[in-house]
Amino acid sequence: MMRKLSGPAVFLAFLLVATAASAEAYPLTLEQRARLKEFLPRTFGVLDAQGPAYVVALGDSVTWMYAQDENNGNMLLSYLSAFCHELSREFFYPGGVKLLNPEKGMPDKLKAHLGNEIWLENLAVPGRCALDAVQRVTTDAFLNDPDLVVVNFGINDSVRGHSLESYRKALQRVVDECRAHRADVIIMAPNLIRSSPGPTGYGLTRTYATVAAEVARENKVLFCDLGRVVARSGGSIPTGAEPEALMSMFGDRLARMFDFGNPRQLPESLHPNEKTHEMMGKAFYQELLNGPPPRQFSVNGRGRFIDGEKVEVELSLRNQSDVERAGVLTALAMGQFLEPVEPYHAFTLKPGQNVSIKIPYQRIRRSKNDDVRPVHMPTEIGDSNLRLSYFLADGEGSDLYDLVTRLEPVGVVWTAQRFTNVTDSIQFLWNLVSGSDRDVRGHYVIGMGGIKSQPTEFSLPPLGLKKFQAKFPFTPPPGAARIKQPVWLEIEVDGKTFRFDREIEITRDIVLGKKVSMSRFDAYSGDEKVGAEELAPGTPGVLFRADADEQAVFFSFDFEGLEFVPVPNDESLTVDISLDARPPDQVGTFGFVDKLRIVAGVPDTSVRVEKPQLAAFGDGYNMVLDPAGFGVMLRTKSPESRRLEVKIPRQYLFRHPWNLDQPGAVMGINVNLFLNVLDTAGGQAMAPGDRRFVLTAPRLDMGASAYFRDARSLATLRLTSKDAGTWTAFLY
Repeated sequence: MMRKLSGPAVFLAFLLVATAASAEAYPLTLEQRARLKEFLPRTFGVLDAQGPAYVVALGDSVTWMYAQDENNGNMLLSYLSAFCHELSREFFYPGGVKLLNPEKGMPDKLKAHLGNEIWLENLAVPGRCALDAVQRVTTDAFLNDPDLVVVNFGINDSVRGHSLESYRKALQRVVDECRAHRADVIIMAPNLIRSSPGPTGYGLTRTYATVAAEVARENKVLFCDLGRVVARSGGSIPTGAEPEALMSMFGDRLARMFDFGNPRQLPESLHPNEKTHEMMGKAFYQELLNGPPPRQFSVNGRGRFIDGEKVEVELSLRNQSDVERAGVLTALAMGQFLEPVEPYHAFTLKPGQNVSIKIPYQRIRRSKNDDVRPVHMPTEIGDSNLRLSYFLADGEGSDLYDLVTRLEPVGVVWTAQRFTNVTDSIQFLWNLVSGSDRDVRGHYVIGMGGIKSQPTEFSLPPLGLKKFQAKFPFTPPPGAARIKQPVWLEIEVDGKTFRFDREIEITRDIVLGKKVSMSRFDAYSGDEKVGAEELAPGTPGVLFRADADEQAVFFSFDFEGLEFVPVPNDESLTVDISLDARPPDQVGTFGFVDKLRIVAGVPDTSVRVEKPQLAAFGDGYNMVLDPAGFGVMLRTKSPESRRLEVKIPRQYLFRHPWNLDQPGAVMGINVNLFLNVLDTAGGQAMAPGDRRFVLTAPRLDMGASAYFRDARSLATLRLTSKDAGTWTAFLY
């Protein structure tokens, strides 16, 4: 039994702890104080006065502290906690770091020290992407008036192929919201992850790291690159051996960051272990005080198209140190787009000496389909730059270098992605961006589906940019509800042709009181697919209908010719409804929308609504919603005919003006419906492609996809029964 301390004893204990803590602290230099005042003015003022300090963490499983041992979910062992611990030592917070909301079963402090504490609120969630930060900064991130917000996303964005444009917009929204709440913000680049064997496979997150650095620089906020921190831990390499062998040794060292000391652990390539977290946190703190370590080399260069699937980059590597350096430069893969053909290059450079290195890249092939279809360059929809990264290692150490450069002769930036009120035409808008230091002349052809434009001449000044547009007639097939078509831009310069592929999904606007057929997922993927508005006679499927009155919006789903299969200890039916109920002028713009999940087993009476998350109906919805407030019913009409009815009360959609039957009364809508069966291999419920149904499904074969929480990817629901025959399109 613990003995309760008396008042003097408490004071003595506090004094002993305080003395120990102060002995570890070191006075900040004038330059360090100036740096903290510049980047963290509010936080520094609080810390310097030893006031109540409060930090909010936004991120994914790395920030949350995923671990393959008993420390899984213990954020006190994460890099951010290690960073805050360094702050507590420096500014004399003898109580250390305390979590506001630790995971169940996890401690809120590492040591029960008494005294002032730095509070850390963990709003990181495993599996989340940058767009999910918008959910938090428009709902609960500022409930406790934090001094500092730290944001770290990119791992899941890179694995799922989300656009850099979406990533950039999400980070900018975080910065804007932090400034509106007078909170300091630090943008982190994601740590390195391994997408393939060898050191070249560490490039997946680096394109996002370069965008994070740009957002931080443009907004003059603090940036820390965890990828570079980890790369420096790879250490030095000897000289004289084969470059690939040397870098293989280097790559094996980096891979140790994923080792949790369990010989039976699952292969890990995303999550660093506790030791690496501690190292990252301490390095993060040192960068806060002193800035990133100086560079020993400079890397510059330019890239040019060789053909539709190959790029050549000419690097200029310069030794900026005052001693001779001999080592190896290793090119990393560029996200999911490009892989280096010749990645390893040895060098020996005297002080101030340059060397030119040519590195060819080719498009990454992802499937057998890539071997039979024309291979073209899937550049980013809102970014025409090459974003390349390189490991440099020599006898003194290692580092990570990024190169952001335009493509020569020309790149493409699409400036419009979502098109509303489409009736008989779609007008595309884009920029052509010159990557050349000379005038560029050529012609382009743009195509949508089976239609293409006539060749159109263009000219660009050196490193210039020009806006272009093209209008295409739109005549949907009779009875279509949704259409997927390829969109491509083919450019010819100096006798060489370069093609840039995208895809567009065009969905007929849904009106009240009219049934529309949902598409079977496996039949609605790939290029040039059409989803029918009605079910063909005798065809199994799902019919969706929306209705509304002054009190609620109603959805019904009629299951025709589909069997509900009992799944032991799991659900037979899962329905995810995404509803963008923000004000009409915001509907369909970039923003966060979560899914309302409805589950049911067998019998029908087991249907229920799972607890919605904050911002379920769009960013800014900060009300906690009671699942009991929804109306939901599943009933059997015949052995192979069921109906699911869902009611969402108007009071839950309080941001929407609810102006029924008005031209501008719109919401965004998508539904993913899963009729589950038992996966005998995994022992869990799953829905094969022929038992999954969708209203929209924006996903490219090239690996890129729209995040299902991106409000721009939803179809349009018009709160009127008047069908004007309008459509909504999303280019991705």
